[in-house]
Amino acid sequence: MDEFIRRKNIELFRAKLRREPDPEMRETLEQLLKEYEALPMSGGDNSPIAA
Repeated sequence: MDEFIRRKNIELFRAKLRREPDPEMRETLEQLLKEYEALPMSGGDNSPIAA
C-alpha cells in the first residue's frame, strides 16, 4: 500500500507542476518532486505511523 500511495503522490505533484503558471513556484515544485522521488521506501520499523 505504501508504494501505491507514493506513486499517487508523485502523480499529484506532476499534475500540479503542469498546471502551475508561476515560474518560481514551478521551480519549487520541481525540487520537491525530485526530493520526494529520491526518498527511500520506509520499511515499517521507521514508519512515523508505526505504533
